[in-house]
Amino acid sequence: MNELDELRQKIDAIDQQLLPLFLERMEICSQVADYKRKVGMEVLDAGRERRILENKMQLVEGEREKNEVYEFYHAIMSISRARQAGELEENSRKQKVKEIFQPVAPVESPTVVFQGSPGAYSEEAAVSFFGEETNRFCVKTFADAFEALKTEQADYAVLPIENSYSGTIVENMDLLEKYSYFIVGEINIPIRHYLMGLPGTKLSDIQKVYSHEQGIIQSSRFLKSMPDVTCEAYYNTAMSAKLVAESGDKHLAAVAGKRNAKLYGLSILAENIQDSDKNTTRFVVVAKKPQCDTACDKVSCVFTLRHESGELHRVLAMFAHGGLNLIKLESRPIHHRNFEYMFFVDYTGNLLDNHVAEITDNVIVGTQAFKLLGNYKSCEDKGE
Repeated sequence: MNELDELRQKIDAIDQQLLPLFLERMEICSQVADYKRKVGMEVLDAGRERRILENKMQLVEGEREKNEVYEFYHAIMSISRARQAGELEENSRKQKVKEIFQPVAPVESPTVVFQGSPGAYSEEAAVSFFGEETNRFCVKTFADAFEALKTEQADYAVLPIENSYSGTIVENMDLLEKYSYFIVGEINIPIRHYLMGLPGTKLSDIQKVYSHEQGIIQSSRFLKSMPDVTCEAYYNTAMSAKLVAESGDKHLAAVAGKRNAKLYGLSILAENIQDSDKNTTRFVVVAKKPQCDTACDKVSCVFTLRHESGELHRVLAMFAHGGLNLIKLESRPIHHRNFEYMFFVDYTGNLLDNHVAEITDNVIVGTQAFKLLGNYKSCEDKGE
């Protein structure tokens, strides 16, 4: 037997001693849950947990050991808390997801709203998701799209939520939280920017380029190769193409998607001018009511936590212990509370599955405020 095998045997022997003690501890946690049920106590006592962790860390001297002791006991207490929540709030907790997640059937022959104008990447996303023949209309702002859902002018809104090059579209994140509507689908659209101008225009004629701010940023390398050209941000890429078409000025061009050239009668002056061929925008399909079937494999939610040390770690541990993969975690400021944040989370799972619903229930119990944003089918990239 080599040295490594001997060391592993020692670890196995220690684990054999730890396991009965751990199971005994969990049984006592169940007894604690019984007591809390009788006297009406909450599962979480954050102050007590913090004091316990501080006391345990004082039992060792090295900083590395202190951190390891903290992680060890933090994990044990998280597991213990989940056991107590499962027993103390068995009935009421199981109702939480059911109360906020009551899926309805998809709308047949829906009306779809998107932000921008005909030819926008948002329209391309709507067509890719719902089909070319879908009844659709456009509005000027993202907030207008949510209002169209609110007033039932539209059944679904198709909105950009994230770009692989420039990051999250924070306005739509905030609007999702504000309106408490639901994501019912998503689609990835590769961003392929084209420079277009009036028929007969040559590249050397261009003096000013219009596009959405992101269109300019995402095509900066190509645009910098035209040193005598100025760039001006406009409402969106499609409206920029329309502006150039209506201007009658051969000194103007637009950065927009390919479909705009045909839509507005423009000529393509340069193809695929985006800085990255991997540039992709993720669009979400939003509705007033949630929708879900067995094919759905992605959950989005937003929650807030007590402004105390270790709170985020404690909640994230619930996902890890439940075997749910966190796809995304992003913080956004809480506008009426200085330097406090809400957390947007995407994770794998289907809320029709009892295990996923139970883990989500645990998260709801462990957070200060929780909103489910949707359970839907994750998407694959779409070509042009």
